[in-house]
Amino acid sequence: MAPIAQALKEGNSKVLAQYFDNELDLTFSDKTNSYSRKQAQIILERFFSKEGPRNYVRMQASTSGSNNTRFSIGKLYTSGGEYRVYMFFVYKSGQYYLKELRFEK
Repeated sequence: MAPIAQALKEGNSKVLAQYFDNELDLTFSDKTNSYSRKQAQIILERFFSKEGPRNYVRMQASTSGSNNTRFSIGKLYTSGGEYRVYMFFVYKSGQYYLKELRFEK
């Protein structure tokens, strides 16, 4: 998860997209949509460009042994304010992929 945290901190949507599942549920506050990996990357690139990420701090993370999923909660500090970031990962073909990504102001 360290490369994902670093990508959030730097606002690097290309690196972040490497960890997306084929389809990603992307939420900004109360608006959720499902996007392909490429679509989600473009939307995040715009978001990062607009918000200007400055730092990301992971606050909590855990793995579920029963269904082989992970989650992580953190804070993204931007020039536009703070966002609580929730990430949900699914396990496929020997690695974890980001299935859901939420930004809540």
